Amino acid sequence: MLSKLWFLLLLACITCLLLYMTFVERSGLQALKMNLMHLQTVYKTTGQSLDNVKILIKPSCNATFLIWIITSYAGDPSARSALRRAYTNEELQALEIRRIFLLGTLNNDAERKTHISQNALLDESQRFNDILQGDFLDTYRNLTRKHLMGLRWTLNNCKHVKYIMKMDDDIVVNIYGIMENLRSGIVEKDSLTGYVLKNMVPVREPANKWYVSKMEYTGDTYPDFVSGWLYIMHPQVANRLINYVESSNEFFWIDDVFVTGILRHALNIKIKDISELYTTDYRYLECCIKGRASLLKCEFLVGPNGGNTELQVRFKEFAKFCHTNCSARTDSNLVGKRCVVVYKEPNLHKGSVQISPVVL
Repeated sequence: MLSKLWFLLLLACITCLLLYMTFVERSGLQALKMNLMHLQTVYKTTGQSLDNVKILIKPSCNATFLIWIITSYAGDPSARSALRRAYTNEELQALEIRRIFLLGTLNNDAERKTHISQNALLDESQRFNDILQGDFLDTYRNLTRKHLMGLRWTLNNCKHVKYIMKMDDDIVVNIYGIMENLRSGIVEKDSLTGYVLKNMVPVREPANKWYVSKMEYTGDTYPDFVSGWLYIMHPQVANRLINYVESSNEFFWIDDVFVTGILRHALNIKIKDISELYTTDYRYLECCIKGRASLLKCEFLVGPNGGNTELQVRFKEFAKFCHTNCSARTDSNLVGKRCVVVYKEPNLHKGSVQISPVVL
């Protein structure tokens, strides 16, 4: 009888041990799954490390005055094409400007959707020698990596350049007006110059593609920053930004907020506001073009293309003609006062232009 009780007790112990081991195994597996989920979330949020990325396509640099780096989506060559047709490499070389498009890579799904393969990008690079491509996915969450890649490449390869201008490829620009302002000294020695944005708040709506969680950014407002649409600085300022980011663990995926806001604020770099040279509505640029008939210049040098890449070409033709043939507008005759359009709230910090065309 006693031996039977010992047997039952031993069996109960073995059963408990097996149940405990099963529980531990399942808990460990669950913990492993949670850790993997966490790692995937972190990757989606931050991308890979901010160390120097592997460069897949590397152009040459022969700039002596201005290096013009432009963030562009690898899967949409239309904006790049418009910029190349508006400002040819030969014309830019005469102005001592080097233009470089900053790209990431496309995964299989993106290649299918855009019909743009890596071979097509290689061919585009061979034809124009103006593409800098990093080995990271071309996504919104990798905008900061793309931005910093362009600054690093510039510092390493354009040793004698005087200015760095960063722009988005859906932005229309009057290069002649920009050059005129640069030669007049608009960019101060230790500053970032552009459209200054103040008291901007993070988007906390999870359904929004620009959603920022409290874990990503704890503050209620961003430091003052300049819009990534277009800003200009001296290479010495870019060098300070790059050195700081490589020696710190700071990161934020919205590139203009991070580079020209968070990093700038940490380094106490000044910002200079030239927002009077920007319009946030492409229809004002249309009004500018109409002013050619009256031989009148446009006070705006920068603005969105409104989803129409050809506006870049048309505005350049107007700007080139009026640079030598037109007169400056008087205060009472400014496009901003005479061109009547329905106002739309600008979202410069979001890096995406979404405006519905309205017939004037």
